[in-house]
Amino acid sequence: MRKHCKEGLRLYNSFMKVLKEWGLAEADRQAVEIMPLGLVKLKEISQAARKADSLHIIARRAYAEHISECLVCSRHLVAV
Repeated sequence: MRKHCKEGLRLYNSFMKVLKEWGLAEADRQAVEIMPLGLVKLKEISQAARKADSLHIIARRAYAEHISECLVCSRHLVAV
């Protein structure tokens, strides 16, 4: 089990939330390629997917940077 400091846990929870939203947006985007939808709906789904992708990248970077700098969070990354 991962152990996090207070900030690490906050970033981890934020990252996991954004990761789930990104996964759902990506699934919607892939479904749009298969199903014929109107241009308005297509644009709406595409914008949501781009926003989710951007938030995913930001959250992933913040979490990874914190893990690399925090001794409490990083000490459990390598299993013996």
